[in-house]
Amino acid sequence: MQLSQSIKLRQKQSLVMTPQLQQAIKLLQMTNLELSQHLQEQMYDNPFLEVTGATETALNETTKQTAGPADAEALNKNLSATEGQNDVSALRESAALSDDPTQHQEVENRFDTALVDMPRASGPSQGFADGDFDLIDNLSAEDGFYPMLFKQMNLTFTDPTDRIIATHFINALEPTGWIGTTVEDIAAESGCSETQAEAVLAALQGFEPAGLFARNLAECLKIQLIESEQYTPLFGQLLDNLEQLGRGEIKQLSRKFKCEPEDIVDMLGVIRTLNPKPGEHLGIEFREMPSPDVIVTRKKGGWSVELNRSTLPAVLVNEQYAEMMANQKRADQAVQDYSSDSLTNARWLKRAVEQRNQTTLKISAEIIRHQTDFLDKGLDYLKPLSLRDVAQAVGMHESTVSRVTTGLLISTPRGGMPLKSFFSVNIASRDSDVNASAASVRNMVKKIISQEVPNKPLSDEAISKMISEQGIDLARRTVAKYREMLNIPSSSQRRMQARLSEFR
Repeated sequence: MQLSQSIKLRQKQSLVMTPQLQQAIKLLQMTNLELSQHLQEQMYDNPFLEVTGATETALNETTKQTAGPADAEALNKNLSATEGQNDVSALRESAALSDDPTQHQEVENRFDTALVDMPRASGPSQGFADGDFDLIDNLSAEDGFYPMLFKQMNLTFTDPTDRIIATHFINALEPTGWIGTTVEDIAAESGCSETQAEAVLAALQGFEPAGLFARNLAECLKIQLIESEQYTPLFGQLLDNLEQLGRGEIKQLSRKFKCEPEDIVDMLGVIRTLNPKPGEHLGIEFREMPSPDVIVTRKKGGWSVELNRSTLPAVLVNEQYAEMMANQKRADQAVQDYSSDSLTNARWLKRAVEQRNQTTLKISAEIIRHQTDFLDKGLDYLKPLSLRDVAQAVGMHESTVSRVTTGLLISTPRGGMPLKSFFSVNIASRDSDVNASAASVRNMVKKIISQEVPNKPLSDEAISKMISEQGIDLARRTVAKYREMLNIPSSSQRRMQARLSEFR
């Protein structure tokens, strides 16, 4: 076989993402604070661009308003970044339009600001069928303490119910790294059982740096000893007697624990290497809980959904300066080209940010439109919701909904939480009126087990029948799967634990 080199001409069609298209996609994924930082950077390079600290535009959505096809199509036209050819073409088309200074115009506010009721609710999800949940990607300690906690939360908890409870615990952290409230209060705030809150807290106590989420000094030290694999039953006894150890009663403690005084001294040396306040060295940034991007409040007649204006920057184009530069007849061609490009980019960016805000608001309102039962009644009323459901309702592509919801925080009367935690898969039911999410069913399994008689634990089969009586078909294997996801032992193991506890 003979090899040869040759040059051939061939026509080929391909989709290419323009820089403005790439920027539009990035804008969709930014939180309000990230958007503010990005615009500040752009402002330094563009003399026509002005950025103010807060927007004065009416950015709110009422819950009774339905998403009309015309509005959805208009919103999707500029900022629906998808893998499909039509969506990419639409984005490219919008960039081309905004490149023309003669077509610059204000973007109208397509949202009715009248306040009305919201229909139903839905809730957070586990393992999201539409993609893995990653609130803040590629973070380090320099990015802030709370973002680090949220990333660890996303990696640790797959159950959206647990994520909501975990968010309440994170909100309760004090500068020392301890939690400033009780498990009972967290359970009441999040609408879950104390057993469920305790399980979430146990998982949170494995976060870095070690010692966080402790309720007292002894627990803080115990967490660090367990993490460093130094914890022993004798250490546990010593931590239960910290006051006596603080008074230097070494001999009394050694007699009490039936060990040598040298053993107590050695353990005391180990304890002195631990950090009793693991959050203190993080400074004032530790106190700064990330501001929500979306705020949900109850108003007369329903729920109000709005973007957080205190963190949302407003983009302005200095038209006076643009007019002045246009009248500079003696300016050389390079200056004219630079001014024209900068003005075009400023106008495009202004429109892109406005569309990003409107897209975020519309998607957030549609999510909350499904979630009123959760907001009104608590975690047991989380209902199934997928990216596809929201995308179809607002007339956008699923990837657009995913980009908007990933990373944003929403403030509700039930606390702050990631916006994407409202998505959950559906569980089949015999009754068409029963509509349960996987998250709410897992919560049902938790509650049933928490209320069982300790010496007579319920089997997976019994739990399956109890849930089936409520109209939800749940196989025994599914109960076992959910129980394992919740780190709950089997009925035989729970029975053994109950018997052992009687001898303590």
